[in-house]
Amino acid sequence: MKNLIPARFYTYDFTRLYVSLAFTLAIAVIVYSALFGRIF
Repeated sequence: MKNLIPARFYTYDFTRLYVSLAFTLAIAVIVYSALFGRIF
């Protein structure tokens, strides 16, 4: 049972990292769009 908790915590951390990466990518796209003045 003790092993199950850390595993879930690690999974949650990984999911949070993935979400953070996606959010950062979205911000980067917005900044790029703002710099260019239009989407793509």
